[in-house]
Amino acid sequence: MNSIMNNRKYPLEERMVLFVYLTMVLSILVIVVMNIIQGIPMVNNIKWLVFIIFIMAAAYTYIKKENRRRLIRDISFILTIFVIFPMLYIFSGGLRTAAIPYMIVLLLSLIYSFSGKMRIFLLTSYILIAQALMIINLLLPGIFPYVSDEMMFLDWITNTPVILILISLLALWVSKEHHYEREKAAEFSREMEQISRSDTLTGIFNRRYLRERVDELDKSEGNVCLFIFDIDRFKNINDTLGHAEGDRILVKVAEYMMGIFGEMTSIRFGGDEFLLIGSGCPPKVMNERLKEFRKALADNLNVTISGGIVKYSGNLEEALKKADGLLYKAKEGGRNKVIAED
Repeated sequence: MNSIMNNRKYPLEERMVLFVYLTMVLSILVIVVMNIIQGIPMVNNIKWLVFIIFIMAAAYTYIKKENRRRLIRDISFILTIFVIFPMLYIFSGGLRTAAIPYMIVLLLSLIYSFSGKMRIFLLTSYILIAQALMIINLLLPGIFPYVSDEMMFLDWITNTPVILILISLLALWVSKEHHYEREKAAEFSREMEQISRSDTLTGIFNRRYLRERVDELDKSEGNVCLFIFDIDRFKNINDTLGHAEGDRILVKVAEYMMGIFGEMTSIRFGGDEFLLIGSGCPPKVMNERLKEFRKALADNLNVTISGGIVKYSGNLEEALKKADGLLYKAKEGGRNKVIAED
């Protein structure tokens, strides 16, 4: 049982049912032990022992019959609400015993263990049955065992700490599990957001992140520059060496981008076209890094690039259009060139 309850590969709803079973058994055992210590006749414990056997049988079947867990859960709770709860309520003495707090415990168990229409049905049925039992207790008190004031006091003293502990355990466990589920969902959301902004081949950002990053830099540092480039005659590489080799080159280009232009943001703009976004981009520093970058591509990949560098002036579309214009100007001028905006 413990291996399933603590194994988060199982749905929370399934583990919650086992937790409810376990807390029911433990709480009833405590009640039986305390009854024995207080000298309450053993006959008064028979109903609790029968209930323990029923819950343990339900829990065992629930664990073993993995493909029928929902059915077993439904049957066990329906029997508890419609048969066992009314019998325990009547045989215990009704409202003069600690029945009301246990009603709350059972109510919480239903809320935590079910969802949807089944939860609404069971909660509605349970509330109606509880109300009917209290009315019967008022109108026909003779069918309930006599409970003296002393026995009533002992019953409340015995059961109140058990009930409070039981409610606390239920609430704490569910709270912990829901916190874990929320954290897991938040982490998954962050991962999905990262995936949506990343290029699947190279691992660098894709063009979806472009506007967001430009806005971030413009607000925080200003003086944003964009360096757009593509690989010269990349189509010939794919046609002669194959797409696998073309993909390898794209991945290596992205690696060199991140390594050489470290603090700038590397983006795969599409196909063999890449984009670097930075703040300031001092000409001397850019020229040194461009020299290193182009040399790394030539020496290790035997490729050259053509590109354009422009300043961002508040209109991203206009800046990209200018950068593209400079890139094509470099192409027309013989390729293997990077032209910066005046």
